[in-house]
Amino acid sequence: MKSLRLLALGIVGTSVLAGCGLFAGKPGWPTVADTQIGALDWTSYGLGGTHNAVIAPQSHFTANWIRQFSQPLMQPAVVRGTVYVGGIGQNPAVYALDAKTGATIWKTPVNNQIMTTPIVVHGEVFVGSGNHNYPISHVPQYGTDIIRGNGANAIYALSAKTGQIIWERKTAGENMPTFVYKNNTLYIANGSDEVLALNATTGQTVWRLPIGSYVSMSSPELSGNLLYFGGAHPFAMYAVNIQTHKIQWMHPFSHPLGGSDDVSPAVYGNSVYADVVVARNGQPHEIFYAFNAQNGHIEWEFDEGTGPIPEGPHGGPRDETVAPLVYNNTVYVGSPLNNVLYALNAQTGQLLWKDHLTGTLMQSPIAYNGVLYVGDTTGKFWAINASTGKLLGYRQFKGPFMPSSPVLVGQTIFTGTRLGQFMAIPLSSIR
Repeated sequence: MKSLRLLALGIVGTSVLAGCGLFAGKPGWPTVADTQIGALDWTSYGLGGTHNAVIAPQSHFTANWIRQFSQPLMQPAVVRGTVYVGGIGQNPAVYALDAKTGATIWKTPVNNQIMTTPIVVHGEVFVGSGNHNYPISHVPQYGTDIIRGNGANAIYALSAKTGQIIWERKTAGENMPTFVYKNNTLYIANGSDEVLALNATTGQTVWRLPIGSYVSMSSPELSGNLLYFGGAHPFAMYAVNIQTHKIQWMHPFSHPLGGSDDVSPAVYGNSVYADVVVARNGQPHEIFYAFNAQNGHIEWEFDEGTGPIPEGPHGGPRDETVAPLVYNNTVYVGSPLNNVLYALNAQTGQLLWKDHLTGTLMQSPIAYNGVLYVGDTTGKFWAINASTGKLLGYRQFKGPFMPSSPVLVGQTIFTGTRLGQFMAIPLSSIR
């Protein structure tokens, strides 16, 4: 597999070594900026370790619009009255939309699909580009040091006001996991088998830590000095110390079939939560783990059951795990293998309830006022009682909901579907 790594680096060439280039863009906020709508900054996936992207729910802000785009829009960040979101079509771009009306403020074409939630800080928008393919014709089955992402891969800083590129940093592998921002530093785990710390102002490397795994969609979470994420080949969970620039702990999975590199771990108290698909008794089983955040020891595990592993259009496993939500001392996680949504006690892993929904669960839920909100692959967007699992209602949309996380601002949910619908949904229209 070492030759595979060299092949991938050869495809990128010297542009990887060139680092970043400065462009004409400048930080700033759009003219529609409104500090009463959305977050003031967006610094990580799901707005923090519990993954509950709920902002000022006591606000009376309500929007009600649906727009059809030429490509799916993936994971939104709603900041100061603007929805920032990336596209994953044949002509990928980053969009800024007016949260009140859905009108496009600006659109910036980029070199590959954008699956990151935009990080938005100090008038700048940070996104990563890449795809899920490999620089050879088959999915690698064994070994380490595998580069993931066979197209153009880059990290961008854009002006939040105009969408102009401020700097661009090319990388060997894809940059699909969302970054973490802290103290003018971007922390990135990607398809290049490394963790990067970049200066957010310039894009230059602050430090770099090579690891054996590539990271597909496991957006890191930062708690204290530890950065948590999952990787593949080897399939493992990682905790990287951002002060020492070393791996604090690594937990390899036995008999893995996939998923550890896709699931964004949740962090709550002194625990880290994530799931992975492993082989048990000759069948794929989705296993949910609670790890001790400091040493990586398993606190408990829960078997979510078995079922067929979802496959991509060209074969190979895809979207087989979902990022968990922690809410009111309960962990909520859906299994794409059997379409079941589980509620587990966060301390013990005890099953509280489970719901079997009509479609595959690839989207992560959010929660407010005792109600879960989540979309499935049949286009249904559900409202579910968080304490009992009772289905309270749903609203039908065009196309399946993707592996992403919705955002609640005031009384409005922002999310999109794989067929290009992106919408602002009033809570009152779901139940």
